[in-house]
Amino acid sequence: MRLLTWNLAMMERSEEAPLQWGQVDTEAVVRQTVLDLKPDVVCFQELPGVVPFAETHDMIRANPRSHSGNLAVLVTHDLMATNPTFKTVTRTAVVVDFPEHNLSVANVHLAPGKAGADDRLHQLSMTLQAADNDNVIVIGDTNLRVGEDQALKRIGLSGDLPPKPTWDGYRNGFRGPKGQFRAYFTRALATSAIALADQEVIDRPTEAYEHRFHVSDHFPLLVTADRS
Repeated sequence: MRLLTWNLAMMERSEEAPLQWGQVDTEAVVRQTVLDLKPDVVCFQELPGVVPFAETHDMIRANPRSHSGNLAVLVTHDLMATNPTFKTVTRTAVVVDFPEHNLSVANVHLAPGKAGADDRLHQLSMTLQAADNDNVIVIGDTNLRVGEDQALKRIGLSGDLPPKPTWDGYRNGFRGPKGQFRAYFTRALATSAIALADQEVIDRPTEAYEHRFHVSDHFPLLVTADRS
């Protein structure tokens, strides 16, 4: 299973984008990214009440609002035909269960800030409890700091850091000077029976109107999951 996750920053305009760039243009970039990468599952965070369309995918009928924007999960038509079920976990996750595959995928947007470590761990524990089986992939904007990985192991989750930061304000001027730091907020984690591989941070800029810029302050992350 290939999974793509992307925090879309409320689909606002980057400080580096041309003035004529609008939400409809961002939607077009997101759609083309999904069509090009062909993920089985797409997890969006920080949507402004609008879910980008991709004709290759259907939307799971859950669109909860997190602490910032909405969550949404898209799955391919083939996966939708297997009749997945879903549930929301407070305001932090959408858990999609695929009974035919004995697998659950949780799209998360966890509590922000350095002081939110205990809240994040609690939210992850609740997410695991909500899944219908023990084979769980947790993916999305986790807001995790690198030092929190040991705590993840205590609740049965693990996952390597992506090969590059998924937030890099030095290379991505979406937020201007105030965004100049690097972090691995977007992550993929899994329980022990799931192997995560081939992580790719999609950090190519968009080019339009003689500008080079990114359509979100977070880079999307593409991951392949298989049974270990």
